Amino acid sequence: MAVLSLDHVNIRTPDVMGTATFFCDLLGLRKGIAPGAPSIETGCWIYDPEDRPIIHIGPVDAAYPSDRLIPFTPAHGSGSVHHVALECDDHAGILGRLEASGLDYALSDIPQIGLRQIFVQEVNGILLELNFRGT
Repeated sequence: MAVLSLDHVNIRTPDVMGTATFFCDLLGLRKGIAPGAPSIETGCWIYDPEDRPIIHIGPVDAAYPSDRLIPFTPAHGSGSVHHVALECDDHAGILGRLEASGLDYALSDIPQIGLRQIFVQEVNGILLELNFRGT
């Protein structure tokens, strides 16, 4: 498996629109509704100038696939960063490594955008979202 790039940072906040407005107004980024979200207030993505969704913003009470593995506890400041996402390749290979290691993980698929995900917690408790596109 190769890590190809940092994919995005996820922020869970009680003020989705306030956080989105901050990134748009201050940095000139564009906001949009997250795929599968019923509204922008329940799932907002912030896009860079190349139209990549680099910041995902969701409410603190949103249900994430990773919550089965690691229940979310709202926090303030840097503790509001819910997870770090890495774009990867070799979905089957990393699943094999996870099985061999005995680590707990959660899987999620988002077929609307051709995305498969693996959520795993590293040894210091940081949640990683490993993203595999087009696999």
